Amino acid sequence: MGLSLPGFLLLLGLFTGTGVSGQDPDLVTVTGTLGGSVTLPLQLQAGQPVESISWMSRSSSMAIATVTLAEAGGPDTFHQADTRYWGRVSVVGPGYSLRIGNLSWNDAGPYRAHVNLRGSRITHTREYRLQVHEQLAQPHVTLSSRVGENGHCIFILTCVADSRRGSVTYSWLPLGPRTVVSHGGSVLSVSSGPGDRSLTFTCMVKNPVSNSSSLPVSVPSSCPGPEILAGVTVGETVTGLLGDLAILPLEFLAGQEVERVTWSSGGLAAVMQRGPGGQPVLAAGTQGLSSRRWHALRDSYSLQIGPLTLQDSGLYRALITLQSPPINITRDFTLHVYEKLQEPNITVSSQIMKDGACYFTLICSLQRSGEDVQYRWAPLGQGAVMSHGGTTLHVSWRPGASDSYHCTASNPVSQRSSFIPAGPLCSASFLLCSWKKEFLLILILGALQIE
Repeated sequence: MGLSLPGFLLLLGLFTGTGVSGQDPDLVTVTGTLGGSVTLPLQLQAGQPVESISWMSRSSSMAIATVTLAEAGGPDTFHQADTRYWGRVSVVGPGYSLRIGNLSWNDAGPYRAHVNLRGSRITHTREYRLQVHEQLAQPHVTLSSRVGENGHCIFILTCVADSRRGSVTYSWLPLGPRTVVSHGGSVLSVSSGPGDRSLTFTCMVKNPVSNSSSLPVSVPSSCPGPEILAGVTVGETVTGLLGDLAILPLEFLAGQEVERVTWSSGGLAAVMQRGPGGQPVLAAGTQGLSSRRWHALRDSYSLQIGPLTLQDSGLYRALITLQSPPINITRDFTLHVYEKLQEPNITVSSQIMKDGACYFTLICSLQRSGEDVQYRWAPLGQGAVMSHGGTTLHVSWRPGASDSYHCTASNPVSQRSSFIPAGPLCSASFLLCSWKKEFLLILILGALQIE
């Protein structure tokens, strides 16, 4: 016997929610600034007998704000339930829109307004998505160079925006036939040959709530030296951890007497010379923001940099002037600064049961990955295939195989791992979400079946 239509409607109510109708399919996207305030707009229809409005957030199991409209012109009642929003939310305007102040990163996400009509079980719902962005600071530009195949000098300008989250759009001025933009707009390559004049470039960064521009950076008409040759960095490579210290080491042979050492990088310069007691001192202060972070080590002309920022990555040169013997020596260094990785997140992009096997795809990701991150999975049994640089694992799983799958993300300064159990991924309760559309289709056909 087929399921009756009233029975079908009752069962369908379990999926859609009892007493909810008139749902607005339009999603309203609202953008706010970190630390600022934002309003989720709500417009009530004229003459609509509204009894109460409840504002919900996916991050909260209860209403973050509820306003009950009084009859006959009495005072409305406003109530807050979630302590995380206390003192930061209010309803404003004739439409009782929700205003959230002192925005944090955690405030971003979906919101919902339930408008309950007086004397009715009908609830009108409005969906919102709140995006939170920060005010962008002035970006920093680093300059390096290499020699191209045709003998021209290729200058590489890398623009770095100090943005903790959210999307940033990069652009450069001016652009022309000698320029190429790459890496999402953050890197500008400029080709310079004999007879070309020097140029000045500015990097501009923008997000949905702010924009900022770098200081102008001048590109000379010829390569300053063999800092990068044929795309391969020369000199000694030094690796540093964000917020820690890095040392660019200088060592001298017995009998070599140093007169001074001039350190330079990307327009910054510092001179070390012999001070009282023969100890090296920073004679000429470093230009720019690094003046308080470049130091001379005791009994050494090595350069100490710290606390490190991501903008410290780049090329450094030490020009050494010796008194005995009276010669000049050049030493080149490449400094790479990395962040300590956070625990990676493993998500399931798809799963299906077929012929007694469970096929699923796992994606390993980092909120902030940075450069030189490598991914690996374990175990890699029969039927497991990695792709997309190791971030994605395709698995064919059967009961009795591996209990869990581990993803490890590593860079030169840190390594973090996460795991996900395999069994629950192929359980009926987990696959129900994937089969929801198919299940509802079967349910509808059963409801309409005629005996």
